[in-house]
Formats: sequence, structure tokens, C-alpha cells
Amino acid sequence: MRVRKVESDVEGVSSKERGATLLMVAGMLVALLGVSAFAVDLGWIYLNTSRLQKAADAAALAGVVNLPASPALADVDAQAASGANDFIIGNPATNTFASQVLPENQYEVTLGTQVDLFFLRVLGFTDMDITRRSTAQYVLPVPMGSPANCFGIGDLSALNAARWPGSNPPAAAVNLCDNYAQNFWGAVNGTHTAKEQGDPFMPACITSSGGSCSGGANSEYNAANHYFYGIDVPAGKSFLDVWVFDFGFYDRPNFDTETGDNELGGSTPGGAHTTITLKRPDITPHDPADNPNQCSLTVNSGSSSSTYRWEWARVCPQIANPAGGTWILKVETFGGVGGTNQYALLANTSGIAASSMPRIYGINDMSVFTNEADGNATVWLAEILPVHAGKKLHLRFFDPGESAPPATMTVQTPSGATAGNCSWNSDNGMSGSSCSITTANGSGAIFNGDWIDMIIDIPSNYTCTQSANGFSGCYWKMNLDLQTSHDRTTWSARVIGNPVRLVPNA
Repeated sequence: MRVRKVESDVEGVSSKERGATLLMVAGMLVALLGVSAFAVDLGWIYLNTSRLQKAADAAALAGVVNLPASPALADVDAQAASGANDFIIGNPATNTFASQVLPENQYEVTLGTQVDLFFLRVLGFTDMDITRRSTAQYVLPVPMGSPANCFGIGDLSALNAARWPGSNPPAAAVNLCDNYAQNFWGAVNGTHTAKEQGDPFMPACITSSGGSCSGGANSEYNAANHYFYGIDVPAGKSFLDVWVFDFGFYDRPNFDTETGDNELGGSTPGGAHTTITLKRPDITPHDPADNPNQCSLTVNSGSSSSTYRWEWARVCPQIANPAGGTWILKVETFGGVGGTNQYALLANTSGIAASSMPRIYGINDMSVFTNEADGNATVWLAEILPVHAGKKLHLRFFDPGESAPPATMTVQTPSGATAGNCSWNSDNGMSGSSCSITTANGSGAIFNGDWIDMIIDIPSNYTCTQSANGFSGCYWKMNLDLQTSHDRTTWSARVIGNPVRLVPNA
């Protein structure tokens, strides 16, 4: 039998061609291994970059809540948060941390590290430096009532030169305040005043008779908190003076004159008195109740007392080299009689000027008394910054616009135009979709002792132009068109949304 030699195991493929194919496959495997090696290192770099970004985000969010009072503590908390996310500064030595405080209460963190490589070492690459940056913003409580160095100053034209002796606030501080017409007085009621008299928080009573609660307890009364005011003090000032005007329950002939104070029950010794406390800055701007006390001033009731009727008084002795940040004023009343105490606040520092002045404002709530002679006034309502674009503004008005008919209250944007996209409802069951509300008609006051809740959609493209002092250009306002000269009311303002958030890096 003759056996034929077989040239190939595969029909049509020669041994030479088979060898070439093996070489191509080997080359492709080398290339694929190289690409795979690169992919492994690339994935390792991506993983570490992602981890670094998370650590930077956590650090920025943890640190920013210490602003504006404690930038040094911001760094401490930021580094602790980065450590909790497996980033230890200096361990290894290539781990670096940098931070800076930016305008609009923003805090920026930059983290850097070195990532060791694996397969790319064969190409000469042993490691790669990576950095990630994150910026957070702490949106402070909504300032209310004033963009200036005073709050509730009323009508300064009524205060003649005889009421400004040399020991009282300097003329420069008063004149600066006079550039920002207030058209109201700050106000607080006594604990035994009927709640329907315009103050929902200080009275312990729903109704009051003969100096005692006759209608039951007021569920909104909170003896621990009361009314708070912020004083933003720029850094580097050599002194701080805080003044209060007409701080006491001083009976007036009627509500239309001067501050319109009234003490129900007369000047009873040990009766109604008011205390104002100045508190130092701390790291929790959204909680003014926990700030450490600097000093306080208490004024007993009765216009016959040796007190401060129609005069200024220092809340504290002059404070040297005050810490920059938000100082707090707390106003509260005590005693077993009722009434209402109207007053004004003013802050003065070194180098008083529009561009570097301190400013005083209500924190979350403002309790006020308007007594403009013609019954028409425009009042600073709330500062809404562009950072709130696209959010919702929640306004509340207690016992508003009690007046002879017709009376209206209208929310205005910084430009003076009537706000849009409003919806409101009240405790008496009424509701509407207008930003202008009739508060008194032919039947009398419509919202006596009631709350009105209003929600305003802040446009997504909302912006405002800051003024020379950086504050008043973004203030929304309230236009009061009343037929009588006075109204005692309380307002609140809050922006719905998380106050701490990440923002785009500058």
C-alpha cells in the first residue's frame, strides 16, 4: 500500500501560512495585554479620583457650617471629615490639603494625593499626581427688616437734635441709618397681652383681662427663644457699640404718636419689663439661642421710672476689638401685666461707612409697629439673594393690616414690582393667588389674630443687583396701604431648602 504525504492539517493552509498566523496572534495578545494593563491602571486612577472627590465634598460640607464666625474651625472640621473618608492629611506624605473662604459664605477645599501605578511602570510611569476641588455654601437665615446699621428706627425726622446728646450714638452712625427709611419700630408685647394684639410668640395668653390670662394658654408661646436680631460685624473693627432707643413699656397718649407704647395695668412695680441681651458670635448661625452671652440690659416698667423713655442707651459698655461675624441680640419680656413696647436698635463701629458698616436685622421673624401718619409705608421685608433662584419663599404674616377699609398689603420684589407666582391661605379659611392681599374691608379687620401663609415661587432666573453697601439691592419689600396710621403685626420669612449645599467651583 502506498501512503500519500499530507502537507497540512487544514485544507488549503500551508505550514508557512500557519506560522505567520501564530506570530500575528502572539503580537495581538501582547497588544491586548498592554491595553488591558493600561485599562487596569486607568481604572485604578479613576477609582482613586472618585474617592478623592468624595473626600473633598465631605470636607467642604463639614467645614462651611463654621462660617462666617470661625474659618479656622472650618479647616479643623474639614480635615476631620476628609479623614473619615480615608484621606489623612500627610499620611502618606503626598496627601495635601488647602482651603479658602470665598464670598457669599462659600468654602473651597482642594485635596491632592499621589497614586501608584502598576503595569504602566514598564513604560516608565511609576505614579500620578491627582487633585480634586469642592466648594460648599452655607446659606444663612433670611435677614429681615433692615439692610442698614439700625432696625426699627421709625421716622428719624421726628427725632430732633435735642434727642441726640453727645453721649448717644454719633451723628455719622445715625445719618447712615437715615439713608435707609424704616417706617416702623421694633416691637415686643408683654406676657399677659392678648395674642390677637399682633404678637404671636411673646404673650402667654390667647386673650387677657385684668392683667391675667383669661382665655387659656397660647400654644405658640416659647419662653426660651423670643425675638432675635443679627448684627453682622466686619472683621478688623476696633470697637463695637450697640444702642437701644426708648427701651421700656412707656405709656403714650395714643398709638399714633412717638413709638406708641402702651402698658396695660399702668406702671406696676415688678410688672412688665424688657430685657435685651447681646450674644457673641459662634459656629451655629442657624441657632441664635446658643450663642454665649456678652451682657444684658433690663428696663423696668413704667414711664415714671428712671429709665430711657425717648432716649438712647448702650446695651453694653463699648466692646474693644470685637470678633468679626454675627453677633446676636435677644429681646424678651417678663412680668404679670400686658402691653406693647416699641423700640429701635443701632450698631456703631470704627470706620462707619456704607461699604463697611455693621448691619442689624431680624432673624427669621420680625415683630413691628407701623405708625406712619398717612397710613402708607413701604417696609424692608427680607433679603433674598440669587443663590435662592428656583426655590420657594415662605412668608407668614400674623394679625396683619388691621385698619379702616380699604387696606391692603403687597409683597414687592427688589425692583418695586409686585411679586408674582404667589399662593396663600389663612387660619380663617380664606385663600388666594395674588401677592396683594386686602386686610380690611367694610366689615372691618379680616385677619384678626390669624396667620396668613404665603408661598412665592422664586424664578429660576432670579437675580438682583447689589447696592453700594452690598445689602439693600436684594431686599424684597412690603407695601402697606392702610387708612389709619398704625398696625401691630409680626412677620416671618424662610426659604424652603437645605441651607448647606455644594456649588460649582469658581
